Amino acid sequence: LLVSFYDVSVDNIDSVTADKDFSSMQTLKGPSGKDWTDFDKIKFTIKTKNGNEVSVQADRCGGDTSYATVTNTAGEELFRHSMPDEEDKANVSVLEAKYPGAMPYFFSQDPDYITVKDRVGNFCANGVEAEGIATIDIACETLKVAEYLVPVLQEQLK
Repeated sequence: LLVSFYDVSVDNIDSVTADKDFSSMQTLKGPSGKDWTDFDKIKFTIKTKNGNEVSVQADRCGGDTSYATVTNTAGEELFRHSMPDEEDKANVSVLEAKYPGAMPYFFSQDPDYITVKDRVGNFCANGVEAEGIATIDIACETLKVAEYLVPVLQEQLK
């Protein structure tokens, strides 16, 4: 979303500021015995060189509901989207019974996975534009931004 809608790229990031009160970073041992450091909660704001400002907040241990909000510069909420919605919740119950033990986020995102597979498959088979699907260039830039942000945020949260 940062790359697609807010024109964020590694080249145009002016500043990154972690919200230290919200964010949490942990180092835990993995199955191999090696230490892994990652964020269980993170909130940060990116300012770009072209004047855009966007904040991201995520809590990986906060349950199965995800939401996004758009606010204006005064902090007033202009838009909110939450998932799963009531229809998705009904589908989650069906999928949980059908696939016990699978990770819960697969269930709530099942309709999105189907949409992506249908659109990409239609593009591959028929050359129809995969509308609403990130291009490989957006995907690569997204990975570059993520790789850039990790050490910057880790340093701020030490």
